[in-house]
Amino acid sequence: MVKFRNIITSIVSQHGESIDSEFYLDIESDSDEIMDLSIERHGDELTICQYYLQRGDLMRDPEIRFRVESDGEWTPIAYRIDALNAYEYSTEGLDIDDVLETWAENLRSQGFLDS
Repeated sequence: MVKFRNIITSIVSQHGESIDSEFYLDIESDSDEIMDLSIERHGDELTICQYYLQRGDLMRDPEIRFRVESDGEWTPIAYRIDALNAYEYSTEGLDIDDVLETWAENLRSQGFLDS
């Protein structure tokens, strides 16, 4: 989770926003083979999503929603992949550290993080 959080915070910063404030970023990929990235913060919720277009519909792959705690920690509370019709939600937090670790590496290799 720490690696994912650091990468997302860096991506947000390189686009001139602060992870601690409300913002909306829609980052288009330079490649047709890499999905676009959306990061937004509203109140105590942070949503991060990669998506593609399928028959006119935006398909989330994945979308993860976090609750930002008063101490600044992120608790993953919702996970969705549209193509698999997969959705999980828990106010207690989801155990998806492996998913976040993999996604962090993918975002880096896809070029969303400046060197």
